[in-house]
Amino acid sequence: MDATGLLWLIALIFILGIFPLYIIVKLLGGRVTLMRALLIKVAAVVVTLLLSMVFGVIGPLVVAIALMAMYMFAFRIGIIRAFLTWLLEGVALAALVFALNLLGIAAVRWDGLVNAFQHLMTYL
Repeated sequence: MDATGLLWLIALIFILGIFPLYIIVKLLGGRVTLMRALLIKVAAVVVTLLLSMVFGVIGPLVVAIALMAMYMFAFRIGIIRAFLTWLLEGVALAALVFALNLLGIAAVRWDGLVNAFQHLMTYL
């Protein structure tokens, strides 16, 4: 896959990832619109990139806490609902990537993902 195809695939996953966030927050009783979900998703990507670069190995933990805080304030939900939103969004995005892989659109190789988690666990 060339660079243009990869960028289109990332854009597709990003756009399709907005809808699970919207539905999950709506089901959990938060105040959400599609535009707010889009803005929070864009902010989440920027925050994730910045915090991952700054904090290195503990970056995923810091990113998770920051995203839950963003969800709490943006959607006016409590800490438990923010955690459930974060968790269910991760499950929905993993299912989306899995479905794209089943369709032959290889977004992530599963063995590469497993190796990344094993590498992370060696630092912890």
